Amino acid sequence: MASNIKNKIISVPNYLKTWIKTFRGGLTIFCLIIISIIPIFLQNPYHLGIFITAMIFTIFAASWDFLAGFAGLVSFGQAMFLGISAYFTAYFLRNLAAPWWLSILIGAFASVCFGLFIGIPCLRLKGPYLALGTMVFSLIIFDLLMMGGLALILFGTEGISRVPSIFPVNETYQIKIYYLTLIITVICLEIIIFIGKSNLGTILKSIRDDSTSSEASGINITKYKIIAFMISSFFAGIAGGIFAVHLRAVNPAIFGPLYSFYAIIMASLGGLATISGSALGAFFFIFLGEALRPFGDYSVLIFSIVLILLIRFAEHGILKPILERLKDLWDLLLGR
Repeated sequence: MASNIKNKIISVPNYLKTWIKTFRGGLTIFCLIIISIIPIFLQNPYHLGIFITAMIFTIFAASWDFLAGFAGLVSFGQAMFLGISAYFTAYFLRNLAAPWWLSILIGAFASVCFGLFIGIPCLRLKGPYLALGTMVFSLIIFDLLMMGGLALILFGTEGISRVPSIFPVNETYQIKIYYLTLIITVICLEIIIFIGKSNLGTILKSIRDDSTSSEASGINITKYKIIAFMISSFFAGIAGGIFAVHLRAVNPAIFGPLYSFYAIIMASLGGLATISGSALGAFFFIFLGEALRPFGDYSVLIFSIVLILLIRFAEHGILKPILERLKDLWDLLLGR
C-alpha cells in the first residue's frame, strides 16, 4: 500500500505536466493568472470584497458538489457546517486570541465532528427525506441561536462581532485577505479534485450510481457515505472560517436555508460532479447579483429569470458548454 501511495505521489508532477498542455489545463492557468493580478489593477476594498466573497462561496459550493455530485447525497443544511466553523473561528480569534490558521482549522474540525454527529442519523434517510432531515438540523441550530435565554452561551441574535483582524488594518489589508483567500481556495479545490479522482472518489461514484450493487459487492456504503459527509463538512468549515475572518463578525443568519440554497444553486449552475464548475457557478452568481443591484426591487425578478433560462438551456451546468465553445474558438484561431 505504501508503494502505491509513493507511485501516485511520484506520478503527480508528470500528470501536471500533461494536464497543463491540455486546453482545459491552459485555460485554468490563464484564469489563475488573471485572478492573481486583479489587485494590481483593482484596489478598491469593495470590489476586492466581491472577489473574496466569490472565492469563499467557491469552496462552499464545491463542498456541497462533492457530497451531492460524487456521493449522491443531497443536503439542504450545508449552511450549518459553514456557520459552526464561522462561530468557532470567530470565538477563538476574539476570546482566545488564537492564530488565524489554527482558528480556521479548529472551526473546520468542529464542522467535521458535527458532520459525523448529523451524518449517522440522517444517512438512515433516503432521497428527499435526507435533504429535509439535514435542513431540519440546520433550522434547529438557527432557532437555538435566536433564543434569548441562551444568549450568554450562544451569543444571541447579535452573534459574535468585533472579531480582531488577522493583518494590520491599512490600505493593503484587503489585498492580503484577497491573496490569502485565493491560496486557500486553490488548495481546497485541488484537494477535492484529487479526492474525486482517487479510489475513494470511485467508490463514492459507484454508490451514487447504484448503491444496491455496491453493497452487494462488499462495499460498506454507510461507512463511505459518512466519510463523504465528513469531507464535505470539513471544506464547508474552511469556507466558514474564511467567512468569519473576512467579515470579522458572524450571526445566526448564516445558518438559514438561504445560504444552503446558495451552495446548491452555485454548484448546479457550474455543473454537478465537476468541482471546477462550482468556481464558475459561484463567480457567476456573485457577479450577477452585484450587476443587478442598480435595478433595486426588480433585481430579484431579473435574477430569477436568468437562472430559469440557464437551467432550461444548460440543464447540466454552464461549464461544459462554455469549455466546448472556447475550445472551438481556440481551434479556429489556430486553424485546426
